[in-house]
Amino acid sequence: MTFDDGPHPENTLKALQLLEKYDMTATFFMLGSRIDFYPDLVQEVFKRGHEIGNHTWNHKQLTKISDAAIQEEVNRVDQALLNINGQASTVFRPPYGSTNTRVEQYVDVPTVLWTIDTLDWKTKDPDAILAEVKENLKPGAIILMHDIHATTIEALELVLPYLEERGYTSVEVSKVLRIHDKKS
Repeated sequence: MTFDDGPHPENTLKALQLLEKYDMTATFFMLGSRIDFYPDLVQEVFKRGHEIGNHTWNHKQLTKISDAAIQEEVNRVDQALLNINGQASTVFRPPYGSTNTRVEQYVDVPTVLWTIDTLDWKTKDPDAILAEVKENLKPGAIILMHDIHATTIEALELVLPYLEERGYTSVEVSKVLRIHDKKS
């Protein structure tokens, strides 16, 4: 379970409560510009044992900006996380999933995309979001959601019990990567 574009002062807290209720863990790919506004919320996500990933400072399409701008987008987030939690990001997700070898040379942690795009940002329909999960769910799936939308939190109230009923759990995305590495 992954969330992009947060943290959000209300929705991220609700997501944390739901994850706790179902004993699930997630990775939050945070934007630096939002980390700056909500440092206490960043600490809360970290304190509750969730993973924090780097989603750049301003959500720019990295393949279309200069090398110096890429470095700034990535490094500012990690510095902000270090200042708040004493730990930089452990994973990276490029905005729009847009990356290449030039971008990757500025990223020191694994780049993680997704296997299930819930399209929550587009449909804003909890039932449609659940349908995407149902249609594409398999062991090791990486579900993409956005904790900045209230409708995503409504969908999470449907998705988490669905996962639980089918015997799935949710862990940090870096654990999913380690499991896949062991199978390779």
